[in-house]
Order: sequence, then structure tokens, then C-alpha cells
Amino acid sequence: MTPPNWQNVQSLPVADIQIEERLRIASDTAVASIVSSIHEVGSILQPLLVRRVKGGYRLMDGLHRLTAAKEVGLKEVPVKVSECTNDQAIRIEVDANVAGAPLTPLDMAVFLAAHKELYERENPETRRGSAGGRAKNGVLTDIMSASTFTANAAEVFGKGDRHIRRLISVGEKLSKDEISLLRSAPNRVQFKDLEHIAKCGEQADRSAICAALGAGEAKSAKEVLDRKKAPGAAVKSPVEQQADKLGDAFSRAQKAARKAFVFRFRDELAELLEEIPAEEAPSAEVVSLAGKREAG
Repeated sequence: MTPPNWQNVQSLPVADIQIEERLRIASDTAVASIVSSIHEVGSILQPLLVRRVKGGYRLMDGLHRLTAAKEVGLKEVPVKVSECTNDQAIRIEVDANVAGAPLTPLDMAVFLAAHKELYERENPETRRGSAGGRAKNGVLTDIMSASTFTANAAEVFGKGDRHIRRLISVGEKLSKDEISLLRSAPNRVQFKDLEHIAKCGEQADRSAICAALGAGEAKSAKEVLDRKKAPGAAVKSPVEQQADKLGDAFSRAQKAARKAFVFRFRDELAELLEEIPAEEAPSAEVVSLAGKREAG
């Protein structure tokens, strides 16, 4: 069979692109995600695939992009035009929808977190707690652009918004080294593993999970946490727990932010350094569960 003849990328008026019965209907959440992207970048980046037919052009791939373009009022969209048969057009539609490998939960967590960070950096007025998330001219903005991606991801993975928001939380917490460890894990990291990581209040727990999963020393995040809670494990005092949380926040902050923190609290830090010699640093108390029951 002669392969389709593709022309160079060009643009076509939205009204000139015909839509016939599709193998897949448009998802509202996916369209909303693309609409958000168009508002941010000003256009559709990936061209639609159309075929030349008698009387005009017919869509083969790009229903969500075309629907989004109509919603935002774009007059033209980028396209790649093909001269092909009806059977080839069906094959192209199928391949375009199934060929792309689905994102893993970890990939989705990293992607969503990165998108949220970029959006908030470009639109600082939308950060939580900033004047009700209102943008310039008093127009209410999409407080977290990633919310549309949250809904889309929830539909793709069959999870609720709460689970997807935890993915975003994980993506924001994980360092590059921790992400590399999880990617190298012999067993694919699952949603439940990421949910356990999201709930970790201490960096030490999160690091332990990433190291164990990455080395194949544990099959799940829960297994790692259960080991740490076993009899004889170190039981940290409230002071140490608070110190871990402070250390976690400090280590995750940008270098400029850490410098600003040290400068702001330099006098208090200097006094504390004089009051607490290194040799007097608190250590974790080891208490067995049996011992605790007997003491009670």
C-alpha cells in the first residue's frame, strides 16, 4: 500500500476542518487542559492531522485541540495535510491515540509539579494566599492551572482528585536524586507508594523509602515504613521531630532563600550555636514496643 503523502505544516481556518464520526469522543477535562495551555502560550503547538477530501479537509487526529481552539475563538490552527485513503485515515487516528506510552504515576507527579511551579512563577498572583488568587484587572484566575491537569489525570488513571493532588505534592517534595532513585527501582513505583511518600512528614522517611525502592531492598513504601516502626527502632522525641521538619523545609528551599533565612535569623542562630555545643546534640532514644507496654 502506498504510504500517505504528507505536506509541510501549514494553517487552516478552524471552520474549514470537517469532523465525522470518531472512534473517540472529546473529553471535557482534556479540552480544558488544552484551553489552559492556549491561554498561557497563545497558540496550539502541535499541528492537527487532516486529510484532503472533496470539498475541504477532514480531521484525523486532534479532536481535543480543535475543540479547544473553537472554545477560545482561534480562527486558524496549525495542520499537517495528507493525501490518503479512508482506511489509512482510520489507522492514523488509532495509532495517534494508542501509540503514545502512558505516563507512569511518578512521571505524572513530576510533570504536574513542574507545570504548577512554572505557572505560579509566571503568574505569582495565583499563588495560594495572594489576594484571593485574583489576577490583573480584578479577573479571577485559574488559581492553580494544574487543576485542569489534575482532572485529566484523575480520568486517565481512574483516581480521584485527592489522589492526583497528592501526586503533585510528591512531585514538589522529591529531589532530583530521589526521583532518579525511584526511576531506577526494579519494580515500578505505584500510586500507593507515592501516597505514602506524600504523607511523610520527615525527610528521613522519604529518603529511606526512595533508597530502599531504588535498590530493590523493599517492594513498597509501606514495607519501608513498617520496618522503621518495628520493635527496637529509634523513637524520636518531639524536639527531634520538629528539628527534622525544620531541616526538611530548609533543605528543599532554594539557595537564595536559605541565605535570606540565615541573614534574617543570624543573631538568634549565633546565640543558639553558643548555647548548644556539638557534643550535646540530642540523639534518638531506642525503645522497644515490649518495653513500652511493660512500662504502661
